[in-house]
Amino acid sequence: MSTHDLDLNTGHGFWIATALLSGIAGALLALGCEAREVAANEPRLEVVAIEHQVTDLEQQLAAADRGAKREIEQARANSKKMPVASREKLADAIDRTEDARDQASDRLDELKHSGAAHFEARRARVVDALNELAEARHDVVAALAGGQPSLSDG
Repeated sequence: MSTHDLDLNTGHGFWIATALLSGIAGALLALGCEAREVAANEPRLEVVAIEHQVTDLEQQLAAADRGAKREIEQARANSKKMPVASREKLADAIDRTEDARDQASDRLDELKHSGAAHFEARRARVVDALNELAEARHDVVAALAGGQPSLSDG
């Protein structure tokens, strides 16, 4: 049988079906590859978001640390003029602030070295430590002013 003997009219359905199936298979492969690319980009987006949050927390801690140092220096300079009982309260507030600074710094270091699985819990610990530092700084200012810190002094 030679190629001249083939009846071209009888095979059209087969070739149309083959072309159609090839087109569908190609489209599905393209969609699958695109979905894989999107999925591959999701972890990178998560890493960028985490890095941004860590940077924000670093900036907050740096600002709080600078403020605490300034307040502690001012409190120590002015404490010599204070009565003994007030000086003791001020010293306690300064100690609490220095401890809170150390804790916040430690929590931030833990956060930087944690994986994505523990990020939210460790980020919450950093935020709690920053809040504790803010309260301790408030106590220094209140002790320096001779007042008692209270929750309403916010």
